[in-house]
Amino acid sequence: MTSSLKPSWRQKSKRFLWVIVLFLAVACTGGNDPGYAPYTLTLVHMNDTHSHLEAAAVNLWIDDVKTTVQAGGFARLKTALDEMRARHPHLLLLHGGDAVQGTLYFTLFNGDVEFDFLNLLGIDAMTFGNHEFDRGCGPIPGWIARSEFPWLSANIDFSGEPAIAALVAPYLIKMIQGERVAIIGLTTETTPQTTLDVGNAVFHDAVESARVQVAALEALGINKIIVLSHLGYEQDQALATQVSGVDIVVGGHSHSLLGNDDDMSIIGLTPAGSYPTEMSAPDGRRVLVLQAWQWGHVLGQMRVTFSQAGEIIHYTRRVTIPVGNTFVQNGSPVPPDSQTYQAILAALTASGAAQIYAENSQVAALLAPYADQVAQYRSVKVAEALEPIVRGVNSGPGPLACDSMLPAVPNARAALINYGGVRRDLEQGDITVGDVLEVMPFGNTLVLVDLTGAELKTALEQGVDFLITHYGMDPVYMPYVAALNFTVHLQAVYGLRVSNLEILDGGTYLPVQNEAVYRIVTNAFVAGGGDGFTAIKNATGFRSDTGVVDSDAFREHLAVLVNVENPTEERITIVP
Repeated sequence: MTSSLKPSWRQKSKRFLWVIVLFLAVACTGGNDPGYAPYTLTLVHMNDTHSHLEAAAVNLWIDDVKTTVQAGGFARLKTALDEMRARHPHLLLLHGGDAVQGTLYFTLFNGDVEFDFLNLLGIDAMTFGNHEFDRGCGPIPGWIARSEFPWLSANIDFSGEPAIAALVAPYLIKMIQGERVAIIGLTTETTPQTTLDVGNAVFHDAVESARVQVAALEALGINKIIVLSHLGYEQDQALATQVSGVDIVVGGHSHSLLGNDDDMSIIGLTPAGSYPTEMSAPDGRRVLVLQAWQWGHVLGQMRVTFSQAGEIIHYTRRVTIPVGNTFVQNGSPVPPDSQTYQAILAALTASGAAQIYAENSQVAALLAPYADQVAQYRSVKVAEALEPIVRGVNSGPGPLACDSMLPAVPNARAALINYGGVRRDLEQGDITVGDVLEVMPFGNTLVLVDLTGAELKTALEQGVDFLITHYGMDPVYMPYVAALNFTVHLQAVYGLRVSNLEILDGGTYLPVQNEAVYRIVTNAFVAGGGDGFTAIKNATGFRSDTGVVDSDAFREHLAVLVNVENPTEERITIVP
């Protein structure tokens, strides 16, 4: 007797066909399970904090009035992050590199304090910035050991630096609410040219390195991949269009403020692009490019929803500029009970970005002993600025710094330094030791180099080309010089941009001769080919490191001047 529960051959065949249909349907939809709930990741990021442990003044324009606020600071960032984590306990917090260099905290404490306070913020991963190499490779193992989070780089080969190699991974895989999320680290390939000493570290092509790691991760079945990049905004966008499999690029290096133009304009800020900036990978899938300005002045936040196949199907975004509750207009504090104060609050709210946060008391208390030491060191007066000394092609601290190099090294005919060697303006009033060290924070020594006129012209072409490549045609970005003058044609091609090059000779500017030899003083960074100045690095004539520190020469020059004003000489003429 045959049981009625036993399936017939026809029933078996029908079921088999349904299995095949289901298999093909799953294969064609990338493995999506109809019962799969889309996965949402909360990502918060920062970059280029540059030793700014305390809040820093930022000028906003509210109702066309310059309004100075106190933005960032690790105590304030901690409050903002605690609030974010209260809403999203599993958020992923990433740092896009350049944690050090830029304030007296790095000068005095050699980077140790920065990583202690990044630990307090709960960083999940960080990639190397170029400025992590500003004191060579020596301190890096100690910084990594001090960090309670991994340092990532897929395109730096540290095999020649074994003390570092064992501490660095190309990527991190984190299990976040039941899903594996991978983070690949990438660092700008120009690091050997934009920092003092990378030791035996070798920097490989970032795009190709990303492809290799994405393939390895996809082989593990991971389809949610973040690139944590210190390449720069333009390079991040290019990478997004060249590498399939990357979902999000969290960037740094270029200090790019991203956001909505209409919202940012309410507080007088102009973003470099939208947040996020959407790109298309070679396979057509959406890639989100992110960056968070500089100095801890922005926390970027994304809530990204993925399909089971790892495609981005939805996101929400928020740019947060954490500020204090004190404001200055026209040199005076704005009274909290005034209509102006209320108008400022309304503008901050309307921007959707700037938001007032109190400082976390525990972090502030931990920072206080270090802040006291910084304040004491900062307070010694050097000179008096009779007006704001603001960075410009022919004004500001840059030309003054070049001027300081000539008396410090009297046998030099002219002086040249890179744009990036001068890091901030000088406000009107007292100029202190701390101000000087923040203007020139790198501790470079001054180097004498003999260059032919042709080599000098080539070096200037290289320096200008480097800046145009990185910053575009903005005429603000130029090298600084003393006892030289020349014209820059921005629209000309490389090799034809610099003309009318002259050097000071007995009080008169004379044309530079190609075959003549001129003794130039520069900093050790430029002498080593930094910021594109390879003609100076490769020059075979006389070369001598004087041992004089650039900030010492600058400080002594300001002390001789006593009362400091902006230079007025037109050393560089810009032709748009």
